[in-house]
Amino acid sequence: MRKKIIRSVLLILLCIFISSCATTSKFSSESLNIGMTKEEVIAKFGKPYKSAFSQDKENGGIEETLFYREFLYISGNSNITNILTFKAGKLISLKQGLESDTTTRTTIINTPPSTVVQTSN
Repeated sequence: MRKKIIRSVLLILLCIFISSCATTSKFSSESLNIGMTKEEVIAKFGKPYKSAFSQDKENGGIEETLFYREFLYISGNSNITNILTFKAGKLISLKQGLESDTTTRTTIINTPPSTVVQTSN
């Protein structure tokens, strides 16, 4: 009987240890909602490390993108970039992944029918 208790306790401790090694992103469907304003997102997560915007020349609509970087441990160390896109000041998408580093601080890309300007903060 004592061996069963010890075995059960060790199994529980092992499960806790294994699950504590993984980290989760603070940018999730529980913390973000489609339609949140840019101001709400910045108040919740702080200033992004980089931002970009583009304007459609046909309808004049502006799309703004905020970039947040976070360090996660998921079967190895990872720097994840969270890319939040806003249209008319409202959150429309969240993408997560790796972003390649650029050597310039400002990138201007002219592509018909829009102009994209990207700056880092």
